[in-house]
Amino acid sequence: MKKTVDAAILKFRSKKNYRNRKDITWVRVQCPQQNNSIDCGFFVLRFMRDITALNHIDIPKMYFDEYKSYSRAHLDEIKDELCQFIIDHRII
Repeated sequence: MKKTVDAAILKFRSKKNYRNRKDITWVRVQCPQQNNSIDCGFFVLRFMRDITALNHIDIPKMYFDEYKSYSRAHLDEIKDELCQFIIDHRII
């Protein structure tokens, strides 16, 4: 995946004629890891919400020290917020 994204970025840069062609630097971000193959979307939503709640413009290299994974309560909270958002905005 990394090679594909690198190739896409380089192709984009060449088409736009960017003079600044520095190497692409990847930063490994440690974040809560899911322990099943079902909750990935909720992990992403929760992670995005937590990052935006910090009011930072960048994602910290080391995520919050409180937990290595989200608890069922953390995921239930984001599910409730998503359901409420859908109801409030009449998306369905």
